[in-house]
Amino acid sequence: MKRRTVLKSFAGAAALLGMNATYLRAQSGPIRVGAAFALSGVGAPVGKQMLAGTEVAAMQINKAGGLLGREVELVIRDDKYNSSESVAVARELAGDGINLLLGGSQTVTALGLAPLAPELNMAVMIVAAAGMPVTHELFNPNIFRATANNYTQYSSLGRVLIEQNPDVRTWVSLAPDGDFGRDSALFFGKAVEKYAPGEKPTVLDTIYTQATATDFRTQINQLMSSDAEGLYIGIAASAQISFFQQARSVGLYDKFKAIGEVGNGDITGKAMGRNTHPNLWSVCHWIYNAEPFASNPVSKQLYEDYVTLKGDEMPSAQVAAGHRAAMAIFEGIRAAGSTETEAVLAAIEDVEFETVGGPVSFRKEDHQLVNTNYYSQMGPSREEPFFAFNKVVSIDAAEMIEPATPGKAFDISELPQ
Repeated sequence: MKRRTVLKSFAGAAALLGMNATYLRAQSGPIRVGAAFALSGVGAPVGKQMLAGTEVAAMQINKAGGLLGREVELVIRDDKYNSSESVAVARELAGDGINLLLGGSQTVTALGLAPLAPELNMAVMIVAAAGMPVTHELFNPNIFRATANNYTQYSSLGRVLIEQNPDVRTWVSLAPDGDFGRDSALFFGKAVEKYAPGEKPTVLDTIYTQATATDFRTQINQLMSSDAEGLYIGIAASAQISFFQQARSVGLYDKFKAIGEVGNGDITGKAMGRNTHPNLWSVCHWIYNAEPFASNPVSKQLYEDYVTLKGDEMPSAQVAAGHRAAMAIFEGIRAAGSTETEAVLAAIEDVEFETVGGPVSFRKEDHQLVNTNYYSQMGPSREEPFFAFNKVVSIDAAEMIEPATPGKAFDISELPQ
């Protein structure tokens, strides 16, 4: 057969099967997964670390031979810690043929992204946004949440704080004035009241600020004039660091015996160093050199591969959050034997996989992650990096998680008090 005839035959067969050149390249090329994080703006200190964990996960998969015989390629975008930008990024990626997305590293971006997933025919893994609407009134089958939600996470944090500091009898919260901030402060305060030994403590009205604020003088004055000795801080990333830098200089550390914070952890510790509050508790995704993480095989490998990839021997806990979310998508692809949206979504519902903190899975009714949650206590240190983790406490999510009500707004008053 002549070469021209062969080419014509192949072209005809491709047309008959409905396959164009783009489709053929897609099936033989890398598996492209969108990765949208806050890489600039106030959310960048957290978003960049989560992206690093995602990059390590992709490196590990590719080092082991890829998925379905193909390499994984991350298509990275900056959502700028902005809801409208997260929507624009998702639309851009979908327009480029990408149907698998890691996004929603914070609630502000997830709230814009979640309702869009079915329209774009995307399987979306919400990386770290804890806001309740994601798996309640905004729930749809195209999204999964790869972190504990607001109620589970901050009820557990409140429980840990009062159980570890039973002598602190008056508490107050400083939180951003939005869905996440209002809810997390409410859940924290309710847990302090519920789990306190003996007489119920006093929980004062929440003091509000903006998530992107840089000047906290008004809020600090309110805190200093309150009767509280315990504090929950619901602001994150660089805003939280600015708060601590301003608060320390006016004696706030002397006033508050115990502080719980939203999950900055080592990001705040590295920024404050010797000026870290001596009894600061954090939501904790990972501490590479502390138990129960240090002896976990997944944790050991994550640390080794992170150091290899980034050349940094002190990874942030947020790295593990990005790694966990990426592995959830990758394990879904592996289990599905496909990258098609519906197949991956169905597979993730049944996936259970190991993480730095132990096995995790997703609740089928609302696609909420179910796992063990960890909380760490840190303070200043004389040795580099001049802060240290002193204790890690765990709570099984099964003890604290709310009933699944997909499509319905969460109402804490409907739970046993």
